[in-house]
Amino acid sequence: MRRIRALLEHPALRTLLLEHLLLVASFTLAVAAVAMGRVRLSEAPGLIDTRLLALFFVLTIAVELGKASSLFDRLVEAVVRRVRTARGLACGMIAASGVLAAILTNDVALFLVVPFTMLFRRVVDLELAPIVVLEVAAANLVGSISPLGNPQNLFLFTRGGFTLGEFLASQSPWVAAAAAVLFAAVPFAVPRRRLDARPARAFEVDPVLAGACVVVLAAEVASLLHAVHHWVPLALSLAGAALLGRRLREADFSLVFVFAFLFVGIAGLERGRLYETLNPIALFGHQARGLVLSGALLSQFVSNVPAAMLLAPAAGTLDGFRALIHGVNSGGCGTPISSLANLIGAQLFARGGGSTRAFWKTFLPLNAVLLVLLVAVSLLLVSL
Repeated sequence: MRRIRALLEHPALRTLLLEHLLLVASFTLAVAAVAMGRVRLSEAPGLIDTRLLALFFVLTIAVELGKASSLFDRLVEAVVRRVRTARGLACGMIAASGVLAAILTNDVALFLVVPFTMLFRRVVDLELAPIVVLEVAAANLVGSISPLGNPQNLFLFTRGGFTLGEFLASQSPWVAAAAAVLFAAVPFAVPRRRLDARPARAFEVDPVLAGACVVVLAAEVASLLHAVHHWVPLALSLAGAALLGRRLREADFSLVFVFAFLFVGIAGLERGRLYETLNPIALFGHQARGLVLSGALLSQFVSNVPAAMLLAPAAGTLDGFRALIHGVNSGGCGTPISSLANLIGAQLFARGGGSTRAFWKTFLPLNAVLLVLLVAVSLLLVSL
C-alpha cells in the first residue's frame, strides 16, 4: 500500500490522472477499439470530424495568446482589487470564472482564477475551499452560456446544427437558474468576513498578443456562425502561433487529441455488446426528458464530454440536442470525474497550498445539491 500511495503521489502520474485523465482514457479507448477489431484502422480518418478539431486547435492558440498577453489576468486582478469581504470575493470570482469560461472553456478559466484566489492565503486567515469549489461550479455551469464554454458544448453545437441565437436562447434560462443557485449558495458556504488586505500583483498587457487573441477568437466565432470557412481562423491561428514563438510549447493541445481519439474509441464502443447492455437511452428513452436524465447519469461515470459524444446520435432533433446539452452540463456536477474541470480545480487548490480533504469535503455535498436542482430545472425547461 505504501508503494501504491507513493506511485499515486508521483507528480507525473498525478498530472496524467488529474489534468490529462480524459486524454489517457480516450487514447486507451481508441487503441482498444482498433485492437479488438471493432474499428478498422483504415476507417479511422473517416470517423474524425476535422472541422471540430480545427476549431479546438484555433481555440487553444487564442487562449495561449490571451494568457501570454496577460489580458485575462488583468480582468481577474480587477475583480480581486475591488472586493471588500469574503462573500464579495466569492461572488466576484463566480462572475469572473463564468465570463472567462464562456470565452476560453471551463478548464482554462480555472487555471486563471484559482491561483489568484489562493494568493489570499498570504494575507488573510480564510478557508478558501468553498470559494474555489464555487469557482469550479461557475466555470462548469455559467460558462456553458456559450458554445466555447466547455468542450461538450462546442461538440453538440456543431452536431446539433444550432445557430448562435438558437443556442443562446436555449442556454440563457438554464444558465440564469444555475447562476442564481450559485450566488444563493454563497451565504451558506462562505462565512461573513471582512478582507482588509488584498494580494497585490500588477500585469502589463501586451497589446500585440492581446490584439491577436481578439482577432483569432473573433474569427473562431465567425466560423461558428458560418460567416467564414473554418480554414480562415485556422490560418490566423497559425500566424498567432508564430507570434507566440517558444511560448507555443506551453499551449495545451490535449483537447484536439482527446476528440480525435474519442471519435474512434466511441465508434468502437457503440459496436460492442457492453454498450447495448448499459445504454442509458434504453432505460430513459429518446424523448427530451430521457436525454436529460441519460446525459446527467452517464456523466457521473465517464465524464460529460464522452457522455455527450455517446448520446449525440440519439438526440436527432434540435429539441433533443437542447435536452442533451442541459443533461450533460447538469451532469458536470456530482462526482469528481463528472467534469475534468472538477479534478483540475482540486489540483490547483492543492498546488496553491490548500487541503485536498477540505476541497472534497465542500465539493461533494454542494455538487450533489447542484446536480439535483439543475436536473430538475432541465426537466422543467424541456417540458415547457
